[in-house]
Amino acid sequence: MKLRARLAVTLGLAAISLLVLLGWGQSRWQSRIRVDALAEAAVHRMESGGRERCEANPERWPRDRDARRRRRPPGPPERTLPRHRVFAYDANLISANPDSPAFPPDLARQLKAGDDVATQRSPKRRRTEIAVRMPWNEGPCAVLLMRSKGPPPWFSAAVLMPAFLVALVVILVALLAAGPMVRRIRQLTDSVRRIGSDSEEPVHVEGNDEIAELGAAFEQSRRTIEAQLASLREREAALRNYIANTTHDVMLPLSVLQGHLASLQQRIEAGDTLDAKAFVPSLEESQYLGSLLHNLNAVARLEAHEGLSHRDPIDLNRLVERVVDRHQPIAKRKQISLDLAVPETTIEFPGDLTLLEQALGNIVQNAIRYNRADGHVAVILEGSANQWALRVVDDGPGIAPADRERVVEPSFRGSEARTRHPHGMGLGLHIASDVADRHGLRLALRDTHGGGLTVELIHAG
Repeated sequence: MKLRARLAVTLGLAAISLLVLLGWGQSRWQSRIRVDALAEAAVHRMESGGRERCEANPERWPRDRDARRRRRPPGPPERTLPRHRVFAYDANLISANPDSPAFPPDLARQLKAGDDVATQRSPKRRRTEIAVRMPWNEGPCAVLLMRSKGPPPWFSAAVLMPAFLVALVVILVALLAAGPMVRRIRQLTDSVRRIGSDSEEPVHVEGNDEIAELGAAFEQSRRTIEAQLASLREREAALRNYIANTTHDVMLPLSVLQGHLASLQQRIEAGDTLDAKAFVPSLEESQYLGSLLHNLNAVARLEAHEGLSHRDPIDLNRLVERVVDRHQPIAKRKQISLDLAVPETTIEFPGDLTLLEQALGNIVQNAIRYNRADGHVAVILEGSANQWALRVVDDGPGIAPADRERVVEPSFRGSEARTRHPHGMGLGLHIASDVADRHGLRLALRDTHGGGLTVELIHAG
């Protein structure tokens, strides 16, 4: 059943029940008033001369209707209330009039129980019987029994017909009044069904009631779901790019590493004596391969989020020490001196520890990778928590001034880097520049006094 029909039926049944209840209450109230009025009228009539007439001739009191009709003046009959038949009884409920009916047992029990007025109703004959005890207890007229045509029963057509008519009107009004509400609910239903489809139409329902609040809640949920779906799409795209870049970029250094290992195998099979320098190219390629995977992972993280996903306090002194310790074996194999200098006071900075460590590691690795044998690299941290600078200084070939602005672009490599390592990917400084921007740092490249390159990460406060 639709909402409009259910609402109409519910209101109709409620109206019928309420009106029937009111009809029943009105019928009981009117019956009580009628009984009290008849009882008072009977007592007043008897006290106003009726007692004397009744006791004077109890065998015929009251006079029959025919005698009364014969004395009625000529002319059209007057409209009067229905006449009540009255019978007189003594205190023992016995009548001197032979035409009087036997006193009803139910009324007798009520009078013996102490009631001054007793009443009973016969639904089949639609007759009401009322027994009234007079203020006196002696004589043949101590109790009066009155019979009259009663009002229609409360469940009769006269009572129920108005209830059904009112219920019909209520149903019609409910059907008309529920129209706008049902249309708004249908509008809300159509808008909700479009959620998840290609349509980007917002969920909107006019008004300031609960239906409008429900529509606003659906709209908020729609936006939340769309944001989550967009985030999932971005992560999925980043994952696909990461897998594609990893597959493509790892093949070249892996092929070079396989070539070095194949050459070593051939020399061993030929009986050549191998020294430690023979393994250096393979170690360099394996180191580069590991660095490439770390860089590709960093690129995927940077592309998946704008800004930083979280900021935690970072101990920059320990960060420098870890990066330098990690690259000491690589520097020793290339016979490069790698030193560090940090202040005695710890410098803390809020940021993403993994990204900052990756950025500094890329700068240090480039300084070692492109330097000459017996070269020098120094990592220097100086300043305070409010203003500090982190420098990586080397005495290598440096970067030409014309290439310094483009060297932070992805996949761009300077001429010296292409000459020394032709299969590099050009991701190191690009990642360092992106990480610096996200942390509010400035990445600067300048010449080292005496030759080389100095790369600075500067926090101006």
